[in-house]
Amino acid sequence: MLATWHWHIEISSKCTLRCPRCSRQEVPDGLVNTELDLAFFQRNFTPDFIRENVRKITFCGDDGDPIYAHELVSVIEYVKSIYPVQIVIVTNGSYRNALWWQGLGRFLGAQDQVHFSIDGYDNASNNLYRVNSNFDSIIKGIQAVKEANKDVFLIWATIIFKFNQDYLNNIVDQARNLDMDAVQWTRSTKFGSVYGGYGGDEDVLEPRSEFISKTHRYEREVINISGRQQDNVDYLEYNKKKYFEIKEQYKDAPITPLCEIGNRGVYVNAEGIVFPCSWLSFPYHSLCHENKTIQWKDSFFARHREQMSLHHRTFEEIIADPLWSKCSQGFTDPTKTWVECSQKCGSSVVDESYAVGWETN
Repeated sequence: MLATWHWHIEISSKCTLRCPRCSRQEVPDGLVNTELDLAFFQRNFTPDFIRENVRKITFCGDDGDPIYAHELVSVIEYVKSIYPVQIVIVTNGSYRNALWWQGLGRFLGAQDQVHFSIDGYDNASNNLYRVNSNFDSIIKGIQAVKEANKDVFLIWATIIFKFNQDYLNNIVDQARNLDMDAVQWTRSTKFGSVYGGYGGDEDVLEPRSEFISKTHRYEREVINISGRQQDNVDYLEYNKKKYFEIKEQYKDAPITPLCEIGNRGVYVNAEGIVFPCSWLSFPYHSLCHENKTIQWKDSFFARHREQMSLHHRTFEEIIADPLWSKCSQGFTDPTKTWVECSQKCGSSVVDESYAVGWETN
């Protein structure tokens, strides 16, 4: 049973940046530039559905950035008018003006978060990975949100690369000077020592080994620098309770499905396709793990995209379809376990720290 208290929504697949290890650049042939509008949310996230189910929405894209969706602010206003859902926005932060950020800030509160994904400490260094970003507009955006609503929880989120690994203290100082609440260090796997396609030993972005993820997912460390604690995040206790329930339910199974716990969020991409989580939407041509290989064109969601689309069916119709049951068959039957599930949610790796909290996403 999907944990529908948390939704991860790619409201826009559009982006102004050209980050070299983003799927936009790595697999451009699969990119569809589109977005979800207010009418989509009003149709699929009705007041009754929101009140009964939704406690958190994370706006974060696989291909795009949420701030480039034309109606992001209107969507948040709509959701907040129904229930005090926690909103988390993950963005590179470039090019929106102060007036736009102030308008957004007015609909956010002390339980909400904006994660500014900034890998540099000035414009030149940030553009070493966040190509075509604009550091000045990012800083003005942070200041504008703070000016509009000092209660919003602001996080400076940095992927650690070779070019910034010795400047982390500088980044902390800048975040503190901007009166932000936390910094987040992300240890990635997208380096030459992990995947030879990134240049092997010649990978110019690869940091020291201590800053590379040792698992098949990003590893995140969040450091509170303001001393503020978030309001109304009691869902974390629910998240923890669900972890123990699901761990017991699947104690003899090959998979501990995070999609039934909730910290990942039910994923909806910018085309309106529903996935148990964003890992299953991998845009790459193929994925391999433990001698299993899946081609994207042959994957379940590529073959059944129309049946999984919220543009054509309601969420209730999608999960009631016998097709949907195939998503969970591999949780207990290792012969039917999907490659993505075995890679990310194997029971041997899913423990409490892995399954609970933002930093495990």
